[in-house]
Amino acid sequence: MDRAEAAQAVERAIGGRFMSWVAPKQTLIESVGENLAVGLTGHAPYRGHREWEALEKLHDRY
Repeated sequence: MDRAEAAQAVERAIGGRFMSWVAPKQTLIESVGENLAVGLTGHAPYRGHREWEALEKLHDRY
């Protein structure tokens, strides 16, 4: 990936959501990270998927 492609990927993930001087909420930061990952890999994150629910519950205990 060259510099221009990387800039486009980041712009698509952010989508103009950081236009304020206010610190973004954690959920917004996570959303942008997930959007970037999906845009680059084509795969959705496992979080929230039924087949991973047991693993999430186990992880959350520790």
